[in-house]
Amino acid sequence: MTLAFNDHGEALTDVVTHIKQQLKAEIPAGPFRTTIQPLQPLQLDELVLDLAVPSELHRNRLDNPQIERMEEIASEFLGRTVQVRVSVSQMRLHTDHTSAGGTVGALAEQRPPASIDLRTNDRVKPADRPEPPAARTPIDGRHTFDNFVTGNSNRFAHAAAVAASEAPGVKYTPLFIYGDSGLGKTHLLKGFGHNVNSLFPDKSCLFTTTEEYLNKFVAAISSNTVQAFAAKMRKLDVLLIDDIQFIAGKSGLQEELFHTLNELYDLGSQVVLSCDSKPDGIQDLEERLRTRFSQGLVVDVQPPDIETRMAILNSLAERIGFWLPSDVSEVIAGRVSDNVRSLEGALRQVYARSNLFNDPITVELAESVLRDLVPASEVHISVELILEVTAEVSGYTVDQLVSASRKRALVQYRQIAMHLARDMTSHSLAELGALFDRDHTTVMHAVTKSEARLAERADFYDRYRSIQKAIQNRLRSAE
Repeated sequence: MTLAFNDHGEALTDVVTHIKQQLKAEIPAGPFRTTIQPLQPLQLDELVLDLAVPSELHRNRLDNPQIERMEEIASEFLGRTVQVRVSVSQMRLHTDHTSAGGTVGALAEQRPPASIDLRTNDRVKPADRPEPPAARTPIDGRHTFDNFVTGNSNRFAHAAAVAASEAPGVKYTPLFIYGDSGLGKTHLLKGFGHNVNSLFPDKSCLFTTTEEYLNKFVAAISSNTVQAFAAKMRKLDVLLIDDIQFIAGKSGLQEELFHTLNELYDLGSQVVLSCDSKPDGIQDLEERLRTRFSQGLVVDVQPPDIETRMAILNSLAERIGFWLPSDVSEVIAGRVSDNVRSLEGALRQVYARSNLFNDPITVELAESVLRDLVPASEVHISVELILEVTAEVSGYTVDQLVSASRKRALVQYRQIAMHLARDMTSHSLAELGALFDRDHTTVMHAVTKSEARLAERADFYDRYRSIQKAIQNRLRSAE
């Protein structure tokens, strides 16, 4: 096996030399010799600079600030954003001579594979791979890379997802995408699956939430079919798991997932995970899983800037089917800044008001609608508060709102409460499902129904707005 120096080979050695020269001037001689000097270049692509060290001891000496500084130096040198990834090499490296920059020289003898980052396309021969499941999981076609709006806040995560989906299992696995709720992580995962299904129709691809994964695992335990469940999961070509933070504290599921990830890695499969925090931020997570999550590429998505928010609004308006004037887009983007979900909620309400009452979409209309919106970022709004206010306005009790009753009026108020909770809080669908004593698919269905009724029925619109205003008044009175 040889080192995979790609078309950027010259830049690869140049950038590593530059990093070492820069850090040699910034770090005392002793720490520099033990942490930076041993670094050897492995590979450079459009997103990642891979470096190697000879042992776990050397890897453990590198801390996050040092790696972040290397990323700054490399990105400035290359003129594009790259992430630095350091792994323990599979082979013993030595240099015929080492310059001041520490450029790599010759390749010595190989030693048994020990690295989790050095990978090649032919690592798993086709004959060694089990047959993929016959059935392929359909991915929601509404969420694709084409309709994902990129900006400074998410460009790197989007580029990583696109690159990995075009070469699943080869470049970045696992790909770990983290960020606050409502910023587009689920969109990226579904876009990933959609792209894989389009480019590689013979590959098996599964998108699942952690809640769904847990439910299927529990069902397998109950039916004594855990072995069959595990075998199915471990033959996948691509596994996409949303909201992986909900695996925290679930020791049985963590054990199962750890072995599944190991087997998928050995098969050369692709894994993509989304989370609300970095791997280090997940509570009650086994260290071996934390290491597994971090071994590939870890990227984040941040709240969008105003230009990106305006672009998102224009894209959403086009998807809904109406034209959004630029001055109105600017007003909404300036008023709602916390996440994409809140942006969509505000836009849908402006559209609903215009559609129901035949009012032109103007700045005045937008400001009238936005006056009663309470962005989740400005104040803590709990689901309990939303349920209490919905109960007061509707005349039902909180217990009735979360009950199993299918009375039409009650169901509509329940859907409104779920819709408002989705737009006004940072809870995930799984968390909202638990708070409403439902599963996440019920919440998703309720939000979809509420969005449709909001733009079609004046009575429903009035109910929604009255609860929204009552929440605003309650918050004002508490100030």
